[in-house]
Amino acid sequence: MNKPKFRHPDKFQVLPWREYIRQNLPSGAEGFVAEDLDLIIRNYTQQDPKGKFMLIELKYGHTKLNIAQQRTFGLIDKLLKTSSENERYLGFYLVQYPHEDPDKCEYVIVNGVKLTLEEFKAFLKFELQVPSYSF
Repeated sequence: MNKPKFRHPDKFQVLPWREYIRQNLPSGAEGFVAEDLDLIIRNYTQQDPKGKFMLIELKYGHTKLNIAQQRTFGLIDKLLKTSSENERYLGFYLVQYPHEDPDKCEYVIVNGVKLTLEEFKAFLKFELQVPSYSF
């Protein structure tokens, strides 16, 4: 295996398995896309052990989803919204943060909505609603 390339060290860490897949399988131009999703948040109770969940992609600064992410995450989002248990799926969310250190952030942006860190915590606990990402 080739040594992983650190393409954007300021934006994400290089994971050897992700690099292996990207180096040893076809490219996007050849119809193959390998994406990593940052978070799946699930909230459940004893009364509802399955709970509800949301998908979250984290981006530094004002970075947006690239076209491969839009198509891949959009497909997943559509399938989940039309599933037989779609009431459990709260949606896809793009979280943009202005600083790598959460303690130095006064806010984050969730699908274009600016939230304080307290509001963001409430959002992650499903106590504050933000419209889901529109693909």
